[in-house]
Amino acid sequence: MKGILAVLLGAVAMMGVLLMGGCGGGASQNPGDKPTAVTAIFSYYDALRAIGGDDVNVVILLPPGSSPHEYEPTLKDKVTMSRAKLMVANGLNIDNWFLKMTGENSDAVVINVSDLLTAKGIQPLHTEEVSVTDPKDKKAGEPAEDVSAGNPHIWLDPRVQGMAAAAIRDALIKIDPAHAEGYKTRADVYLKQLDQLDADFTAAASTFKQKDFIGFHSAYAYLARRYGLNQVASVEEIPGEGPTISQTLNIIKLIKDKNIHVVFTENAFPAKAMDMIVRETGVSTSVLQPLETYDDASQTYVSLMRQNLEAFKKVLN
Repeated sequence: MKGILAVLLGAVAMMGVLLMGGCGGGASQNPGDKPTAVTAIFSYYDALRAIGGDDVNVVILLPPGSSPHEYEPTLKDKVTMSRAKLMVANGLNIDNWFLKMTGENSDAVVINVSDLLTAKGIQPLHTEEVSVTDPKDKKAGEPAEDVSAGNPHIWLDPRVQGMAAAAIRDALIKIDPAHAEGYKTRADVYLKQLDQLDADFTAAASTFKQKDFIGFHSAYAYLARRYGLNQVASVEEIPGEGPTISQTLNIIKLIKDKNIHVVFTENAFPAKAMDMIVRETGVSTSVLQPLETYDDASQTYVSLMRQNLEAFKKVLN
């Protein structure tokens, strides 16, 4: 009798674990017979759903408003990852927790987008390239920031997003050859949208009277490099950690020296750090979308990047 009771209790416990999988984490899924594809970065989620269409269960682990820097995976996330046939990571230290979980599923195809850049000889940028940190701000014995892995915000370069989309297409065809034509057709449409976005950015940037800008954090360095712009500083080098007094004074000096009239902020972070800068310089603020977090899953990579394009047009002209 005790043995039967133990078996029943074990079954109930296992059922509890499976039910808990419905709590926390990002978008839900119904596995069915479709392959499951998972990511933690919104831009790759957008490419996955656009190319996968109705043939793939696409899951983004992050809920709206969450940052991949700080996210703690849930039990549901781990169950989802165990079922995944395709995982798309960014690399460059922004989603290490996600990459760690990819290693726990040996059956999945894993795309690390930063590796695609390395394979093409494209070097990652470093956060220090838009830093205004004064060495005097470092506390005694405090180690220098580890930027060896590079600035992670590679998706803000539309051509990098195109590389990721092409890799996703090829992986889905390998995983699910029965729907290869659908993946090819949808990928062609998506890649054409990215090509047009790239062309529009290129055309607009050629007309900008001002090339220098200040972003809220260092996310926009790849976008700037692609189109000949120059992010000269970040208000917050690490999002959520306000600038020191000396950093703020350096930004104020940059604004005056370079005749900058507008500083970019982000919806996901409070603009309180801007109060002193605005007061001392009279600059206006405008919003850029880093696509590091997302507010609404119905938004798309192209629509958000076109918002950025319009913001640059208004500010840099």
